Amino acid sequence: MQNQSSCCCGGKGDKKKNCAVCGKPLIYFTEEKLLECRLCHKMKPANAACEEGHFICDECHSGGGASVLDLLLHSGEKDPVALFLRVAGLEDVHLHGPEHHSVVPCVLLTAYHNCGGELDLKTGLREAWKRGQKMAGGSCGFLGVCGAAAGAGIFASIVSGATPLTAEQWAIPQRLAGQCLEAITEIGGPRCCKRTSRIAIECAAEFSEKEFGIAMPCSRPKCAFSTWNTECIRERCPFFPDGKKQMETDPGTGYAGRERCSSFHAEN
Repeated sequence: MQNQSSCCCGGKGDKKKNCAVCGKPLIYFTEEKLLECRLCHKMKPANAACEEGHFICDECHSGGGASVLDLLLHSGEKDPVALFLRVAGLEDVHLHGPEHHSVVPCVLLTAYHNCGGELDLKTGLREAWKRGQKMAGGSCGFLGVCGAAAGAGIFASIVSGATPLTAEQWAIPQRLAGQCLEAITEIGGPRCCKRTSRIAIECAAEFSEKEFGIAMPCSRPKCAFSTWNTECIRERCPFFPDGKKQMETDPGTGYAGRERCSSFHAEN
């Protein structure tokens, strides 16, 4: 059985949101296949290919992260949502894709650092990107763990110094990832890497203040990607431009309020 990610591009290929080779829609497999990546030409496990049969492996799809890390290392921005949206505009970041699994912890670490958190940012970003790339594309539907939630957990792991053998720190990243998953799944699917990333970032910002004592201001601008996303859930999304759940941002602070992760439960 196969599931197709439909296309609304009127027959014109869109390499930013669909196949990176031809722009045609992707078809997801329910059983993993071994296919040759059209970019690196290595045989890799695949859970999707476009309708023309093109397959791009997760590593090639995400790039090396150089443009993302360079932008973040030279930014003084304290708002992780604003950072995420800037990164989302880069050529290497597609509408959906496994790069988001690394982008989420990287923007959170940058905002945390810029808000006063003690962190070797360059080292932290490199480690976060590598860890995020261990989460396969489509992990939300195939593994039951959204990569954005895992990305938030990566952020908490690096900040807290958690490892599989640490006693007190061991639970910290898992608590945050669990909170993110609960907020993400209450809204439901299908997947949208922009929506789930923003939810995870908001949950992580709230968690950071409570757990690490570092407050990160989170703006909540309207989504600029909804017209690109043929699977957009529209009014069900808290970021949809005309959605009933759209929250007003305080014009004085650029912050839409505290208890953001908790607000998802109250609204649904």
